[in-house]
Amino acid sequence: MRATLRTANVQIPKLIKLTALIWTVSLFIVIVACGGNSSTGNSAGGSDSSDSVLIESGEKPAPDDSQGEFILVDEMKAARQLHSAIKLPDGRIFVVGGRGPGANLNNTVYESAELYDSKLDEWTLTGSMVDQRHDLCASLLQDGKVLAAGGRGKLNMAMPTAEVWDPETGEWSQTGNLNIGRDYMPCLTLDDGRVMIIGGEERDYALEATTELWDPSTGKWSQATPMSAPRARHTATLLDDGRVLVTGGGKLDPPYEKTSEIYDPATDTWVVGAEMSTGRASHSAIKLSDGSVLVVGGRGKKLTSEVYDPLTDTWTKAGNTEIPRSEAFAVRMLDGRVLITGGIGLRISGEIFDPDTGDWTRTLDMHDTRYRHQMIVLDSGKILVIGGNGKEGLLAETELFTP
Repeated sequence: MRATLRTANVQIPKLIKLTALIWTVSLFIVIVACGGNSSTGNSAGGSDSSDSVLIESGEKPAPDDSQGEFILVDEMKAARQLHSAIKLPDGRIFVVGGRGPGANLNNTVYESAELYDSKLDEWTLTGSMVDQRHDLCASLLQDGKVLAAGGRGKLNMAMPTAEVWDPETGEWSQTGNLNIGRDYMPCLTLDDGRVMIIGGEERDYALEATTELWDPSTGKWSQATPMSAPRARHTATLLDDGRVLVTGGGKLDPPYEKTSEIYDPATDTWVVGAEMSTGRASHSAIKLSDGSVLVVGGRGKKLTSEVYDPLTDTWTKAGNTEIPRSEAFAVRMLDGRVLITGGIGLRISGEIFDPDTGDWTRTLDMHDTRYRHQMIVLDSGKILVIGGNGKEGLLAETELFTP
């Protein structure tokens, strides 16, 4: 009996060692089979990073038959989000303001502006604004100059100041102040040359229903008739007949506005329009070739899109996007289709809407995840994707999408 126990006691440590060795070998085989060697990657920089982004964002990898292609082009001089971008009459792209690295009151707010020449694939700095600002109003004037107004400044307060950039000199000159400092608002140039700024948040973050008009002949702002509801993070679209369609809006948290309304500059009046199917804020609105307006996404992980017909004052449901898109960016391409890219949630993909079918289809993925970025359609028909916030922080990278 004692001999048997001694034999067992000798064999137990050996068995433990053998079991540990088997587990170690098995674990090594699993790691190799799963590509666990993190020091290697493919020629494009390895798939580990992009795969992890897709997992975190909930996006599926782009199918092989996805449309278009994104290629990296020259970087901006500064990494930016919440900036503005405008295509100038000579085809160059003008980018101004925005927020840089940092958090809360320690973040960078830019007064700088840059120009992109697509023929040279080159960004160059131009004159800086008098004031630092992000979430600003920037609008192309009929004489080719650019108005910048409002936005949030270095002290994290909505600003009333405004200034004008001259492409001939590259310099800024101050113009009249807004009646109310505001940000998170849309603005646009009306057919008569005036610039309209609509709603937004005040310095104390209260939502505004007020609107203002800037007259380039006097450089002064005048109050226009207010909207029926206070709004921020809403959209404003210039319709073919010169009126302005406003949709949605709200604070960061729900509820969001389902309402729409239309402003007539000729009579300085608002008319309440038909309601959307759902409340939206931080969504996208794009005028289509036939004069209708596509609205898509918004806060609250919305997949839905719908189309507004200004002739009948009706909304029609369109197809759903593959993933929710809030603080994404959308443009109408030269062929009439709509491209939307990015969005909150580490979105690296793009989708294309076809007005003829009402369907969305996937594009190949961008090189960077991004939201709070900008896009501009170049004269060539390619689309420039500019800056934004990505997985690794703010982006100076720009990409060119070929449909």
